[in-house]
Amino acid sequence: MKKSLLLVLFVAGLVLISGCIGGVKEKAVEEAKEKAESMIESHTMTQTHTESQGESESSYATWTTPWDAYNPISIGSEGYHITYIKYTFMVKTPEGERSYEVIKQRGYVKAHIYSDDNGKKDLGEYNLFAYYGKITPLNDPDMKGSLEYLILIKERTKDSDSYFLTPFPDFGAMMSGTTAVIEASYGGNYFYWSNPASIGKYSELPYTEGDLNTLMGAIPGTAFQGWTVMVSSAVWRGLEDHDLSKPDEYSFSFMGMGYSYKVSPDGTVTFDGKSFMVSNVEWSWAIGNVRGQGKARIAPALPVPVESEGTFSQMGGESYYSKISVEEMKFSKEFEGINVGIEHTTSPGESTGTDTQTGTQTETSTPKLSDNWKLGWDASKSISINGKEYLVKEVTFNVDYKLSGGEEKHFVITKGYREEELNGRSVYLLYAKVEISGESYEYRVYVEPGYLDEYTSGTLWIPSVYDLINGPDFVKVEITGPSCHYSIDEEGNIEGDMSCGMISEDFQKYNMVWSYPTGFYGGIYGDVLTYVTLTENGNGYTVEAGDSVAIGGMTFDTYKVTWNGLVQGGFAQGNGETVVAPELPFPVEVEASLTIPGAGGLYVHARLVDLKLEPID
Repeated sequence: MKKSLLLVLFVAGLVLISGCIGGVKEKAVEEAKEKAESMIESHTMTQTHTESQGESESSYATWTTPWDAYNPISIGSEGYHITYIKYTFMVKTPEGERSYEVIKQRGYVKAHIYSDDNGKKDLGEYNLFAYYGKITPLNDPDMKGSLEYLILIKERTKDSDSYFLTPFPDFGAMMSGTTAVIEASYGGNYFYWSNPASIGKYSELPYTEGDLNTLMGAIPGTAFQGWTVMVSSAVWRGLEDHDLSKPDEYSFSFMGMGYSYKVSPDGTVTFDGKSFMVSNVEWSWAIGNVRGQGKARIAPALPVPVESEGTFSQMGGESYYSKISVEEMKFSKEFEGINVGIEHTTSPGESTGTDTQTGTQTETSTPKLSDNWKLGWDASKSISINGKEYLVKEVTFNVDYKLSGGEEKHFVITKGYREEELNGRSVYLLYAKVEISGESYEYRVYVEPGYLDEYTSGTLWIPSVYDLINGPDFVKVEITGPSCHYSIDEEGNIEGDMSCGMISEDFQKYNMVWSYPTGFYGGIYGDVLTYVTLTENGNGYTVEAGDSVAIGGMTFDTYKVTWNGLVQGGFAQGNGETVVAPELPFPVEVEASLTIPGAGGLYVHARLVDLKLEPID
């Protein structure tokens, strides 16, 4: 899917973890860096050089990928990944100074996945990619000892690596559609969350122990702010693509903010038995009356400074003094099995030899397919099937859904429209009939002909009722249940029980999963339409040919799109499969799991089982 796959989906009932990641905590370090880079690139930059004379020639060495933990570094002529790093980080503000020791490690482990099935259910052992961290306060009166955490994901990606070099938990891995396990220990508290959907077991709901605040609330916002201001500073951009192997003095400026640099090569530094050329870099900056300075020891081959300290500011705003000092790093050509764990047992895993890079395209086949599936629930106009034109008049879905702590429910929903008369007026009747738990509910919406397309262009066909009965420009809405009735007309006249048709609280939560325009109707399926080509894998999706299905007296070939990603601004995990028949304007099957770590989950499985088409002569 697109980067971070931020599918905007409102999942009613899955309460957001408000306040857990406030302010800067909610912003990815990479996003801050990209913002600074885009600002720089959008304005004219000037550089002037005064290169020292009399220095011997040396190889051109530039710091081209600062803070990048995804791409391998070059040692000699071979690529290596940073698998372990240990450093100290200090930030100082007018409120005081805070400092930390940071240990990060990554590699493969074997671990068990669990689900909640009226208790802890073991689903077996899986080979997963691990991010381990231990953050120990050296000087922070607000931290209650070390924070130790372990995050396991199905596959490593550029996004999951985005926090590996930071002094914070690996939020990039935690905020991933393939997150399988989150485990943390801090201040005598413990949190554990296991997500079966990450391994394709969508109908198994997540298992949770403890409170997510064990992980999210450990580190004060000052540290987040200080680090983010440091890594997003344009001071690093002024070093990129500049030869650090030779003494030099130069300047760099944009938007009225000027930087001056002095580069002094200073031998080598050794980590894990490997030597790296380093240079001492001093800089100063000014914008208006605000000024600052700093220095660093930089090995151009490494994405993090060996040492750095200075005052950093974002465009003359609040300034922070930050200092980082790397003590140890380890490298490997391939990620290997590692020994890490907190309370749940793990063992070293096996390298898969593959990593996922967002946007990779792999062509599978090139058949000639109908584009009707890209209409995205819009059946307001006729569709062409095998050279003939048809209007969609009715659909029937079989649906199963399940929420954490609740029972699995099954129902059948039939939706369609026809012409009728209402009090002498020619109108269209849009209807939905729901059969659930031995009871029947009917929902009828009457609209004038000029407003029919507002419904047949999408909301009429989705397997829910919320958007249908809350749509625009109706003449009358009627709902009938086993022992209730409700109606409202265009004048606002209401009769009967307003709660008629609600069925249950869980049913309402299910409805909101589909709700226009943010749910499976607009959000997730909208991304499928935008980013998927049925003849290729890529953009985070996997596409494969499915089974043929017989619906409405016709047989259709299908394609299964497997997806994963984030919803609710990056807190809720989404995993699922969407099956499409290229000739039809809506999916024939959706199976998905949506969950927020520590806040339960919801499983949905909807299958199109009948279809009425009206041929157009």
